[in-house]
Amino acid sequence: MENVSLSKGVFVHKGSYKIGKKKRKVKSPDYINEPWYIAYNETWECIEQATENVRLQMFQQVISNLESFVLKIKATPLDVSSHEIATGILLTGVNVPDHTTLFDTIVSKLDEITSYVAVVWSRNCNNLKSIIEDTVYQLIRQNAANKSELDDAPEVRKSQCTMRVLKNYFADRHDFDDPLVIILPDFESFSTSVLHDFILVLSSYRSTLKFVLIFGVATTLHIVHKSLTYDVTSKLVVQVFYTQTQVKTLANVLESTVFSTKIPFKLIGRAFQLLTDIFLFYDFSVDNFMQNYKICMIQHFYENNTSSLCCQPKDIKERLSELTDENIADIKSLPSIAKYLKASTAVNDENKELSNEKFMKLLEQLLNKFHKFMDQFLIILRCLHCLIDSLPGAPMGKQLREVYTKAVYTNDLTECPEYKECLKLLGFLSKEELLQKLESVLKIVEESYDPEIKKIKTNLNNHVETIREASLSAATTSEIISVEEKLSRMQLKEKLLKMSQQQSRSAYKQAQLDLIDYLDRKVFSVYLIDPSRVTAHEIFCYSDGNQAKHHIRGSLRAAVHTGLSDPQMYLDCDCCKLENDDDIPCTLPDLSIIYKLHLESRKLINMYDWLQAFLTIVDPRAQATEQRDVDPQLQARFTQAVAALQFLGFIKTSRRKTDHVKRLT
Repeated sequence: MENVSLSKGVFVHKGSYKIGKKKRKVKSPDYINEPWYIAYNETWECIEQATENVRLQMFQQVISNLESFVLKIKATPLDVSSHEIATGILLTGVNVPDHTTLFDTIVSKLDEITSYVAVVWSRNCNNLKSIIEDTVYQLIRQNAANKSELDDAPEVRKSQCTMRVLKNYFADRHDFDDPLVIILPDFESFSTSVLHDFILVLSSYRSTLKFVLIFGVATTLHIVHKSLTYDVTSKLVVQVFYTQTQVKTLANVLESTVFSTKIPFKLIGRAFQLLTDIFLFYDFSVDNFMQNYKICMIQHFYENNTSSLCCQPKDIKERLSELTDENIADIKSLPSIAKYLKASTAVNDENKELSNEKFMKLLEQLLNKFHKFMDQFLIILRCLHCLIDSLPGAPMGKQLREVYTKAVYTNDLTECPEYKECLKLLGFLSKEELLQKLESVLKIVEESYDPEIKKIKTNLNNHVETIREASLSAATTSEIISVEEKLSRMQLKEKLLKMSQQQSRSAYKQAQLDLIDYLDRKVFSVYLIDPSRVTAHEIFCYSDGNQAKHHIRGSLRAAVHTGLSDPQMYLDCDCCKLENDDDIPCTLPDLSIIYKLHLESRKLINMYDWLQAFLTIVDPRAQATEQRDVDPQLQARFTQAVAALQFLGFIKTSRRKTDHVKRLT
């Protein structure tokens, strides 16, 4: 056979195909230029910026203290420093969703001090080997990345990362004055045995490597001593750092958003109470509170161009000019505005409807009037809170949000029992306490340029001067009943009663009562009106707590029942459409058929009868006859649907009868 040479050539051709997902141009949604979306976007950006400023202020103090702590360790030479590991315990509070934001900020700040920061989470560290690998890998990779040597650095696999590798790696590259910071954000979630061994291993290398540990503790300092034994804690030099409580953080966020005149959108009524209740009783998460706040905003603005008028007073004219005739008709149909128009028509004896031009001028006045009302409402509310926050028992609460909830949730605040109790307690304040509170109130009203608030300030100054000059001594006038005076028993009783009712008041007591009466009748009763009773409040305020709860705290069981009994609600297909709720067409999914059949049964369901009923629906050809030889495919569909129903928790196997299942609903 002749030698045959066959050459095969493979030529590389650079094509246009690239590995990975192609970048697709995301088309902007149609509503992005709608007036309601523009108003929503502007308002949410202001709220987000205000919240970010509060968060930065909250983190600033603790981060500054941590920076000083790490800088102090860095300034101490390795041979001079103690052989114990410097440890910072950061008490963050029970608030898991917000921890990530805090520790991300800490890492970014510590990166400016040292190039070696590792963040170790409990979910990646089930044993000693994994925690050491994760820590060493992060320190080595970050060192190379910070020095822009990531490509030139020798490749180190995570499985090869040990403490000996770390020591050898940093022997040539590491500045021994730079500490190696290891952050454990979720200290309580770590296994105590893993932490015990890990700290002992770090302690054995303390003479050659300068470690700094930072523990994120969500509960109390006691958990550290409870988790670690004495032989471990003796190798740590501990310094504790405290963060601001989440209740205080929420108060600052509300001060910058809900209680701020710069934000036109307001949460009132049941919606505001719902959000604060979720925060206080569920998660203590400011991030979750803001997400729920955003959901309420979306519900208020979505596809509602009348809400585009929810803006600052300077933008009202421009927004009004963008309204269409349909939008104007929608605004006229708002309950508060319709009521106002009806009342004004009755007063002026005009049967004709206002033209759009006249209505626009009237609407502009109403919107500006609401802004003025809300500014006055918030200022007077702060004054009320300043007077009652330290009263014994705090009938209306100690926080401004509690007083705000009362004001926007009750129909008339001045008729509230807690409010009347506060006025009574104000009458028992000493002269020094009352003057101190009034000075704080005067500082609040000084910030306003409103003429009506300035008038209140003048009146308060007069009351303060009167109280300051008033005497505490009472002018007593005693009346003596003469023995010679002949009185009947009834006359004597009336005279004694009259004498007991004649209470001698000091000048201070009278001035105090005059002040409380003035505040009650001329200030609080006038300005602390429920915003939902003010005209055009629907444009600025959101109070639908039921709708907010439906989107925030949905009922899972109700949603599952709706999906199974009426699949067309979610599938949106014509084949699942039901003429009556009790219908079970064969076009429904198997799980829906099984579910609706099980609703017709009693506590115990016979599996054979259930199968026959299922076959009758899905196989119309054998409706009248009982099927002994069941099609394996149909039987498999039935079995799969029953298993799914059991997984959802609607049925379970019965011990009484093996061929039956038990209903759980």
